[in-house]
Formats: sequence, structure tokens, C-alpha cells
Amino acid sequence: MGFEQAFRAAAQKDTAALLEAFLNRELPRLLPPSARRKDEQFHSWRPRQVTTLCGPISLRRAYYLGPEGGRCPLDAQLGLHDQYTPAVAQLMCWAGAMDPSFDQASQTLQRFAGLEIPSRQIPRVVQHYAAQAAAWMKDRPALKRHAPLPILNIQADMTGIPMRPKELLGIRGKQPDGSAKTRQIKIGCIFTQSYDAHGQPQRDPFSSTYVSTFGDAVDLSARLYAEAVKTGYATARTTVFLGDGAEWIWNMVEDRFRGAVQIVDFYHACEHLHDLCLLLDPQESRAKALFKAWRRRLKRNGLPRILEEASQRAATFAPARRQVVVDQLKYFHKNAGRMTYRTFRRKGYFIGSGAVEGACRHIVAQRTKLSGMRWLRTGAEDALTFRCLIKSNLFDDYCKSWQHAA
Repeated sequence: MGFEQAFRAAAQKDTAALLEAFLNRELPRLLPPSARRKDEQFHSWRPRQVTTLCGPISLRRAYYLGPEGGRCPLDAQLGLHDQYTPAVAQLMCWAGAMDPSFDQASQTLQRFAGLEIPSRQIPRVVQHYAAQAAAWMKDRPALKRHAPLPILNIQADMTGIPMRPKELLGIRGKQPDGSAKTRQIKIGCIFTQSYDAHGQPQRDPFSSTYVSTFGDAVDLSARLYAEAVKTGYATARTTVFLGDGAEWIWNMVEDRFRGAVQIVDFYHACEHLHDLCLLLDPQESRAKALFKAWRRRLKRNGLPRILEEASQRAATFAPARRQVVVDQLKYFHKNAGRMTYRTFRRKGYFIGSGAVEGACRHIVAQRTKLSGMRWLRTGAEDALTFRCLIKSNLFDDYCKSWQHAA
């Protein structure tokens, strides 16, 4: 241990001793009369080890007996959970959500806060407060805006999380036998935008908020709608909803965000376009050249011409091969109105769903999809609740309004 670390450890130990002496002297005054029930009687003073930001201390608390049993009212008054103060519990929730594992979270707390907290305790604290955090995020007041938003952006996607076998019962997957190794979680992102010096759209700093759920599209749409209202959806002049073209996304838009501008992510459209080119010409170099030409055309509102030329080429194919092309073209016919990219760009809209795809990586994958991980649904939900809260820049506001979970 270097001299700086030694000084810090000594200072932390001395501060813990001062805090312990202060609290044990002042605790009787900290407990308001309303915290004691009329039918309770004082029984004894009882010690309890408590972990604070300054380190472990021993508290001497009044123990009362009543018809419902014994309790120390001061524990609830101080917001203790197990042996941890609210300030320590907040650090545990942050580290447990943001570090890649609970073991790493324990090491982070020791190295940066000087707190010796076993890794097994961290998921218990995260689980205890996750429901409270989710309720706070849902019920927090809407942002106060002095003027309507010009454009509100909403994006949605889903990704798989590796789960324990009992969490996959009845889930259809991509394995040869139809079983699944992952369970899909849906994630949504809401943000506002401005423009850079070149007139290109850019996300406003700290404007992004995120929601996630293992539920169905109806559940996600309810969460997204509630979050959109908090951001300014009711008065936004234009709402733009970007997705990868999946049917569940557009059903959700029609259900909750009718009137929103619907855009298929340009890069997902290009993936389908690339597949179409390979179907039309299996020779790789020619298919690549065709894709480059059609990609430029797609970006310039040229989808009708692409569909016409593709149909003409397919007309010369054998029936089976022609049907494969026709099936591929259905994606473009169904989403044609969502692929007028030149028009969208001229109106200042994003045409890429990078915000929500990034969320699939930095919110979900970086915490739940590392090597060897297999999750229970509740554990994954708890960790992602706090990751959404933190990545939405709302964790500090949540901590300020901390209420003790029963």
C-alpha cells in the first residue's frame, strides 16, 4: 500500500469513528415521536453493524416491543437495508448495474470507495431497489418546456439475452430443434435533436431516455408512450419513429403514435437490398456492383425504379427462383412509404436507428451478454432497470428523491 492509500484508509477509519460517536450521541433526537407506535414499549438498546460511506460503524438503537413483534424504528428512519445506508446502497446499485459483473462491482467499490462489500450482497441490494427505481422513473414529473419541440425522435428494437434453462421453457428459438438459448428483450429510446454546422441532424446532449421490457410490444408501447409524454410528445410538432421494418414496431406506432412519421432504418433496408441483389445475380462481383448502384438510388427516393427493374429481371427466372425474389420484394412493397430517404433528409430527419441499436449494445449487451452469462429474468430486469436509469442521466435525480423501500 502506497502512502496515499495509507493516508486515505486512516482518514476513512477516523471519519467512521467520528460518525459513529456523533450518531450514537444524536440518535435519540433523530427519531420523531411519530415513528413510535402507541402500543409499543421500550425494551432495550441494541447494537447493529452498519456500512456507511465512511466505512463500517456500530449503531446503538432503541428496540421496542409491541403486538406485532419487536423492531428498531430508527432503522426505517435512516433508510437502512440490511446493513447498508442509502448512500452506500446507491453506490452498490450503480456498480452492480454498470460494471460487467457483480465480482467486478465489488472490486470497484473497494478500490474507489474503500468499501469491503461481498459480491453476493450487491445483486440483493439491486433487486431490493429495482422496483422502486422503475416506479420512480415511471411516475416522475414531465419536463417543463417553454416551447413545443420541433421534432421528437422515438426508436425501438429488440435483442436476445442468454438465460437459464428454466427461463426458456416454451420459448421458440433458432436452434435446430426449435429451442432457444436467449430471450428477447425490447428496448426503446426517445430523444430530441438539433442540427450541426452543416445542417445535419444530431442528438441533443443528455436528451436520450431509455426503457426496456421482457414483455410484449403492447408493454413496450405503453412504456414508450409514458416516456414520450414526459419528454414533450403532446406538443411536439413532428414525431419521427424509426425502426428496422419489423411488423410489431409499426403496429405499436399505429396503436400509440398515430400520425408519427415512420422511417425504416436505412442500413436495415440496405441489408435487404443486398440480399435482393444476390438473388437477382449470384455472381458476387456483379451483385456487389448492382447493390452499390441501387443503394445510391434508394437514398434518392428511387425505390419504385428498383422494384420495377427487379421485377423485370425476376420475370425471366424459373418459377421457383422467381417466387423467392417476389417474397424478398414484399419487404420493400410493404415499407415503400417508409423509405423515401431523400425526402426525409431534406426535412431534417434521421434515417438511421443508431441510437436504439447503440442502446442494445451499451445498455443490454455490455452487461448481460458477456461470456458464460446465463440470467434469471428478474436479475436481468433489475440490472437493466438501473442501466436505463443511469444512461438516461436520471440516477442522481432518483437518488435525491430516495424513498425507503419497505
